[in-house]
Amino acid sequence: MTEVLSAADEVAQEAGEAAREVSDVAQEAGAVAPAAGAGAVPQEAVVVAPELLRSVLRHHAKGVAVITAGAEQPVGFCATSLASLSLDPPLVSFTVGLRSSSWPTVRAAPHVMVHLLAEGQEELARTFGGAGAPKFGHGTRWHRGAHGLPVLDDVLAWLAVEPLSHLPAGDHALVVGRVVTARSVTAGAPLVHHDGAFVGLAVGAPEVFSRGT
Repeated sequence: MTEVLSAADEVAQEAGEAAREVSDVAQEAGAVAPAAGAGAVPQEAVVVAPELLRSVLRHHAKGVAVITAGAEQPVGFCATSLASLSLDPPLVSFTVGLRSSSWPTVRAAPHVMVHLLAEGQEELARTFGGAGAPKFGHGTRWHRGAHGLPVLDDVLAWLAVEPLSHLPAGDHALVVGRVVTARSVTAGAPLVHHDGAFVGLAVGAPEVFSRGT
């Protein structure tokens, strides 16, 4: 996983294996069987420039999470990649950069803590999204919680997750895990990241959209 692969055929093969492993993890955990042809990668895939992909995805609004780990030495990073994969069994996923200082600890951790940030916690997100600055210094309120994991105070909610698989995904690893404990901590609106900035949800009367049958 730690080796950098440059050949296009190796990248395609690894992507196919990663997709098949996701299906295997979900199936072993009790999810539905993989669809036919899962993991197939086109032989001649069109390469999209990173700059174009980044500019397009800036239109996608995402919730903000902080992932922490380390029963002895705490580590953590900010993530907008958190996704719910399944309710039964309870599976979530997130990505972590392979060059991140948190990656070695996350890779070896039996459990990690996922925090959902609240509106107004922009500074906390910047602290864990930056590099070099202390993340568990005097400005960060936290305590030890379930499984001895570092738990951030005053977040909307947290989930203790048991990683089931670490899958290669380019310069990141896709972590698929089972939620073993979860708790809502405070009421309020979530912190949202959109177009390169932290934003709040629009306040006003909700718009009702028609639903297809």
